[in-house]
Amino acid sequence: GRCAARGVDSCPRAGSWSCPSQGGMATDDKYDRQIRLWGPHGQKALMDAKICVLGSSPCATETLKNLVLPGIGEFSIIDSERVELADLGNNFFFEESDLGKPRAEAACQRLLEMNPDVQGNHMMKDSAVAIEEGANFFRPFSLVVGCQLSERRSAQLAAICQALDIPVVFVTSLGFVGKVRIFAAEHCVIESKPDSEFGDLRLAEPFPELRRFADAMDFAGMDDVQHCHAPYVVILIRALDTFRREKGDAKSLPSTKAEKDSFRAIINRMQRKPEELNFKEAQDNAYKAWVPYALPEGVQKVLEGIAQTPNGKSDFWVLVRAVSQFVRDCGKLPLAGTLPDMTANTDTFVKLQEIYSSRAGGDCAAITAHIAAIQKELGMERPIPPDYIKRFCQNAQYLEAFRYRSLEEEFRPCSPEDGGLDLACECNDEDSLVQWYIALRSADRFREERGHLPGATCADGATEADVAALTQVAAKVVESYKAEGVTADVRHLEEVVRYGGAELHITSSVLGGVAAQEAVKLLTKQYSPLCNTLLYDGLNGKMQVLEV
Repeated sequence: GRCAARGVDSCPRAGSWSCPSQGGMATDDKYDRQIRLWGPHGQKALMDAKICVLGSSPCATETLKNLVLPGIGEFSIIDSERVELADLGNNFFFEESDLGKPRAEAACQRLLEMNPDVQGNHMMKDSAVAIEEGANFFRPFSLVVGCQLSERRSAQLAAICQALDIPVVFVTSLGFVGKVRIFAAEHCVIESKPDSEFGDLRLAEPFPELRRFADAMDFAGMDDVQHCHAPYVVILIRALDTFRREKGDAKSLPSTKAEKDSFRAIINRMQRKPEELNFKEAQDNAYKAWVPYALPEGVQKVLEGIAQTPNGKSDFWVLVRAVSQFVRDCGKLPLAGTLPDMTANTDTFVKLQEIYSSRAGGDCAAITAHIAAIQKELGMERPIPPDYIKRFCQNAQYLEAFRYRSLEEEFRPCSPEDGGLDLACECNDEDSLVQWYIALRSADRFREERGHLPGATCADGATEADVAALTQVAAKVVESYKAEGVTADVRHLEEVVRYGGAELHITSSVLGGVAAQEAVKLLTKQYSPLCNTLLYDGLNGKMQVLEV
């Protein structure tokens, strides 16, 4: 569709594009697949997002492409350059008819053609000028993406956004390599959604309602149809009862291999026919019965972080305090209240589901009561939405809180003993990409000193001078880590000079995809974001996450 200009509040004096949408937001079907990942509340967080992107090079447009498609609310592109012939060769978002146009305007128009639900703005302003304007410029945004910024400007932007509590994603793309760096003063996640979830079934210590339900099931009196539909949750509880009677200890759990084999043998004895799938499920999930209840390590760290957070009155930390009080009172986290799929007849499964749900509702009510007391203590009148409290309780065992190392700390590294990057260890690891990290940082310092990237002004392959100069810069970067016996790999430096400052769209498409994925995590506060830098080596098809 054709884009029409409109006024802008967040970026005065800027041009703006908006693709018309029939009846506002498109139907849920359009976003159905992603809503299955992050839910309606996650989609709303995207729709409410206002994203500022500094630059309109390929890594900027590729990042934005992957944010426009899932339906962010609004974006603003800040760039002072105009479209030149070179842009047509390295950025798929520009056409010959764009020559001479502001790059931000041309990129904005192409991006908005991808999703009529999104609003886009453009401003012909240098990124450095925007950063110099400080907090007032960035205040309207919920996330900032800085593309191809120097170390000095990156650190300056990070400090501004830290004061505003706005997360930043930095993207650097050079030749076949690049990096994505995340910074947020504090990032709290309720729905971290780990790859393998243990669940919250409470089999080792059933709560009273679950205990009564399990005791009421008469396995001996069941017919074959009923027997093959007994939920594996009940099978495991009853098998554990038998194990404890045989052991003579009402609280013992299988711990040794022999005891675990004995527990599995009890399940086998309870089974009538080999084709009973519910007993196979019980065998597959037997480990859930013998793992003693304990607070996950990550949750313990979150609970211990209450005193360290600067955002003690945020919804997240008020709820953390409430959960901490609940744990002191009950010894456990609030029950999640969700059941995995299992073989069972409908009535039995629904009844079991109601038991878990009812218990979880009671725990949530207790948490809500703690919240009221905490808010009164803190002098807070703003209510916390009930659906937020419920979601928090359901995911209490997966809470995470991230505090990122600042860019100032990265550029003035501390020793490994104090939590800094162990450069010597990384350099001795043949699979590590840390030499590319050194090369990229050295290239940036080279640009700061000389006004251009290494190799950008070399004629006819005469790169020796730039390689020598870059080697000297790299030596200073390595020296800042005080790592003995470590030097920058000259092969990586030569490769960087060979790139001549070129940004390749094929590399930026990969980095833009990663940056957009991390931006979605930061905006929805779901899934664990990378901590804190991803390095990409397109020559060998490798990636590595380093905390630098």
